[in-house]
Amino acid sequence: MEKFINQFKGQINGVLQGFDRIMIKGHIKNFYHKNNFYYFLNQEKVQLKDYKEYALKVTSEMKESIEGTIKQTGCYYQYLSSSEISKEDIAKRIMQERNITTGLICILSAVEPCYTLSVSYNRQTGKLETCNEYRKCQHYYFYYNDRELGFMHVRLQSWFPFSVQIYLNGKEYIKKQLETEGIKFTSYDNSITWVEDIERAQHIAGRFTEKKWYVTFDIFATKINSFLPRIKEIFNGYAYQWYVEQCEYATDVMFKDREQLALLMPKFIEYASLCQMGDDIFTFFGRKVHGLAQGEAVSDRKHFFGQGFRVKFKLDRNSIKLYDKSNVLRVETTINNPGAFKISAPQNKKQWAPMGKSISNFYRYAEVSIACNGRYLNSLAAVNPTCFLTCKIGQISCPIETRISSKSPNPRRYTGFNLLSDFNCKVFEAINNGAFAIKGFTNRIIRSFLIELNAFSKNGFSDKQLSGRITRLIAKLRAHKLITKIQNTARYRVSQIGAQIISQILLFKKQELIFKIC
Repeated sequence: MEKFINQFKGQINGVLQGFDRIMIKGHIKNFYHKNNFYYFLNQEKVQLKDYKEYALKVTSEMKESIEGTIKQTGCYYQYLSSSEISKEDIAKRIMQERNITTGLICILSAVEPCYTLSVSYNRQTGKLETCNEYRKCQHYYFYYNDRELGFMHVRLQSWFPFSVQIYLNGKEYIKKQLETEGIKFTSYDNSITWVEDIERAQHIAGRFTEKKWYVTFDIFATKINSFLPRIKEIFNGYAYQWYVEQCEYATDVMFKDREQLALLMPKFIEYASLCQMGDDIFTFFGRKVHGLAQGEAVSDRKHFFGQGFRVKFKLDRNSIKLYDKSNVLRVETTINNPGAFKISAPQNKKQWAPMGKSISNFYRYAEVSIACNGRYLNSLAAVNPTCFLTCKIGQISCPIETRISSKSPNPRRYTGFNLLSDFNCKVFEAINNGAFAIKGFTNRIIRSFLIELNAFSKNGFSDKQLSGRITRLIAKLRAHKLITKIQNTARYRVSQIGAQIISQILLFKKQELIFKIC
């Protein structure tokens, strides 16, 4: 990220990194472990043939408890007959109308599909047995303006196994903490656009991973599930186990004003659409591209009416998004599949294992997302061409006399590049491939790439002749400082200035191609 910040430091007030939207799921795992559900029903003195009547009774008692909460607190309640009605809009409207600063805002309910515990008849064995069934049941949404977590909600499934989902927002958490400490800030939608003490704000955002979240989530579950005490009594105090179902982590670059960002945003969108290929996406996620890579890299761009553009890159159900809000440029990593990343194994800290969904891994979610966001922001540093860069682009089109190695006895003359020739652009595209950002490339690898890109034909040339041609090409690229040799290896990678020059050339070339097609 430092490269991006240095490139635009005159236009930026600061950077604030922290969690954005988080979805937590709570499951009572004891219901699913071995014969525990049979044990539970036995403790309740319920036979399988009477399960439906028993479950209806428990659900009815739970609903009565929720109705009691509505009467006691006087909070707003509404049953929603359509999924198209925005629950969040209703909650925010009620919060504003009733001027609710802390506590329960409203309770909403809707019939939604879910997995439930049920009893069915097994024709093969001729017996009743427990099973998982996909069906619909009533869900309750409890919206809060929590004094610590801000605007949030909890969803309760009213049928066995009473699953819970908790939706948090890290930005709401930061806002509440800033208000508590008396630190001035401004915000727009779900982003902080300016803060008086950005270092303190970042420290507050970092504290998010240190909180004992299982205690907080248990408190919310106890508030909304009136049947939970009986479950804990039967299972010796064990109840919900909490998992991170989805997690968004945002890096917000706060520009000094909206106008400066508005001038740069079209360039960022064009660059992301035209120059960042599938292999680059692997690099953003810290992945190495090789023949055994399983993930599919996908990118797309959307325009939201009145809100501008959003660019999104997806790999293994995880994604990185780029979009703007007011004067904030946001890069956001969303983790749906944590197993695509690594975490130090609990048994042996020197070994790495796939990351799990446990809430104890919040710190690792943050580390991984910060690295992903930083790599992507650094890739955007090539977008803003300066006079210096324009001069450098002009220089590589001219002949140069230099020594590319200390072992070379005398300087040699190297011709310049025809910047818009198809062959040279294919060479630039090949060496700028994101797959080489980590390990670099060799003569043989680039030769194969250029043959695949139809840069030249293999017919009529021996491998030795083709290798010699690529050797001379690599020497020319090194002479113009577009690539650099990796120490103690026979590999090369694009230099920092080379990446900026090549990106601008390819961007211009691809825009020209689009105009011709149109």
